Amino acid sequence: MSLGVTLLGPDIDHRRSLECMLRQPYRVQWLPDSNSYQASRPAQDVTRLDRLAHRAARLIGTFDARYLRDTLGCLERQSTDVVIAYWGTEPLADLLAIRRRMPHVKLVLMVLCYPVSLTRAGVARQDWMMRRIMRVLDGVIFPNEAMRDHFQAAGLLGRTVEALILPPCWTGSFQSTDDQPQGFSQPNVIFTGRTDLSSATVHAADDLRVLMRQLLDAGIELHHVRSRETDDGHPLRQPFQPMRQADLIRMMARHDASLIAYNTTACERDDRFRLTVPDRLITTVAAGVPVAVPQEGYEGAKQYLQAHPGVLSFRDAAHLRQMLDDRVRVAELRAQAWAERGLYAAERHAPRLQGFLSALRSS
Repeated sequence: MSLGVTLLGPDIDHRRSLECMLRQPYRVQWLPDSNSYQASRPAQDVTRLDRLAHRAARLIGTFDARYLRDTLGCLERQSTDVVIAYWGTEPLADLLAIRRRMPHVKLVLMVLCYPVSLTRAGVARQDWMMRRIMRVLDGVIFPNEAMRDHFQAAGLLGRTVEALILPPCWTGSFQSTDDQPQGFSQPNVIFTGRTDLSSATVHAADDLRVLMRQLLDAGIELHHVRSRETDDGHPLRQPFQPMRQADLIRMMARHDASLIAYNTTACERDDRFRLTVPDRLITTVAAGVPVAVPQEGYEGAKQYLQAHPGVLSFRDAAHLRQMLDDRVRVAELRAQAWAERGLYAAERHAPRLQGFLSALRSS
């Protein structure tokens, strides 16, 4: 009988990547985590008591009767052997609840982003939650060696928990099948991160306006999503409208490099940016674009890029402009990044993930 796998988390592109890696020969279904489940309910149906209960559940395990009824019922009907929960700390409470009610199911946490918090108190709280969840996990999937080493050094990885390093990638269907488009003549970078700084979900590290201004003053054309906060009329600023992931990937291929940076000086703790492989980087390599990343920090992202042929590690804006001024070298890096984009397709990692799950099932 084939392995029954349930993916537990938000409906994001990581879900589609996991599905394409597991579509054959496994039976795969997706279920929302309790946070996504509550967010999908009509606002008038979610009371203040519901929100308080959801926060309390993070400490003792999910106890929302409606969510548990629907989720456990789906797990039983699918004859689930393994649950893979993903993103941040959101699914931890759900995993505790599933373990109590279905002890025979193998539980795996895919650590895509950790820690989520940028404060000392927040990181301490999330570390406590992670140590607690390790007592009920069977496996952990890390995005790189840096994240695994951090878990080991901080005492977050349980001794009996199996670990797998699986580089996060978008499905190959996102990648362009056309010829590489012609690049711009002006030295340029594209930034695909947050620019809508008034959003409730924005944190201080998203505010890159200082670095953006330094790049513009250095004579680098800067392309990014249009926002009120960055609308200063600078002649080298080239804003564009938000677009779907696949469209963004096709559009990015014209640029010299994709900027991967955060305002880490605004954070009490920058562990998240040292360890995590951000989605914007996964999008960049899928687009076949060179990567511009600061020389300091971002160890996890740089490990992820070890096989990538086009990395521009810069000290400051002037240094990046100096590298981009070598138009022959930039053209070579663009061609190499484009040629190697197939290395960053989720399907390539299917055997590794399937082998891990099969071994876990038989243990």
